[in-house]
Amino acid sequence: MAENNKAPALIVVAHPEDVVRLFSTVAPGADLAVVTEDGGAGRELEVVGRALGARSTHLLLSPSEVGPWCREQRSRGDVRVFTHSPQEDAPLHREVALLVSRVFDRLWVPATGARPTAWTVLDDAAFQRKLGLLNTLYRERPGGASSGACTDPVRDGPGIEAFTEARAADVVRALSLTKPEIFSELADPWGFARSTYESERFALTAKVLGALRPAAPPRRVVDVGACEGMMTEHLLSLFPDANVQAVESEPRFVTRLRERLGGHARVRVVEASAEDVALEADLVLLAEVLYYLSEDASRDLLDRLRASHLLTSYGGGFGAWLHATLAGRGWKCIQSATLPGRIEPVDGAGSPLLVRRAGTEIRLWER
Repeated sequence: MAENNKAPALIVVAHPEDVVRLFSTVAPGADLAVVTEDGGAGRELEVVGRALGARSTHLLLSPSEVGPWCREQRSRGDVRVFTHSPQEDAPLHREVALLVSRVFDRLWVPATGARPTAWTVLDDAAFQRKLGLLNTLYRERPGGASSGACTDPVRDGPGIEAFTEARAADVVRALSLTKPEIFSELADPWGFARSTYESERFALTAKVLGALRPAAPPRRVVDVGACEGMMTEHLLSLFPDANVQAVESEPRFVTRLRERLGGHARVRVVEASAEDVALEADLVLLAEVLYYLSEDASRDLLDRLRASHLLTSYGGGFGAWLHATLAGRGWKCIQSATLPGRIEPVDGAGSPLLVRRAGTEIRLWER
């Protein structure tokens, strides 16, 4: 654990068994905190703390208590902070990781979808002790296994505990890229500026849109979900005679969008939801936006389209549904390009946290 291996450990997780499953090798001498609304978990946490040799245990009865408690611990000096990976499936685990990252800039998380930077292989005695403690927790619960998450000892009682040291910003980026939430507190939360995937997506989008330049370059463009304005800048270069309406609903993104392009003579920034803005133009961009709407809302939006051309960028089952829906409304695909999926760092550069970019099909439609 490099230069911080002498600092005391602070472990913040969602359930007492998470300490055992994921952090038993760093729990000796650590301060343990569990975030749960189950007041009875305090006894389990004490059992875990004693068995693993923790220095102290703390029960936080609401996620709202995580920030104040972590700030109090930070004020006491240097600590190694361990918490959940942002790439875990359980919503509470992801929420805990996010809350801890808002207090500490450097975190140690389980190497789930990541390049490990430290690890310990448990010997047989330590491994059996871990399984025994997990089984004790679940055996003594009134609801048995149904009251917890541990059902598969191969998955939930790993014999290797591997960790990755990550920056707080990369925790947020991992969540932005894998979950439906939008985390606008971080500039460029999707890593657009450095991601090779995103740079290739921009290049392919420009190539697809280039089909409009010779015969019918658009004069009026609506860029829905403009975010911080990177694609809007591409549009200005691609269509030098066009006026672009950049639509964005998230206030922090709107602020950055205005800082970037608010003074541009050919750009009008509109703070509005895609559901509340008129979609009347020569070209409307609906790239990576409809994921955030319900199916009914997406259908209503498509019914309101009054455009000569439409650009979409979606993959997988959702893309297939959208393409079929547009075709059923009389839209014809006149140009397309496919960007394959790939695995890359969450910041698009050097982060040890990795993410699978699913790939997309960029289509230009005409009606």
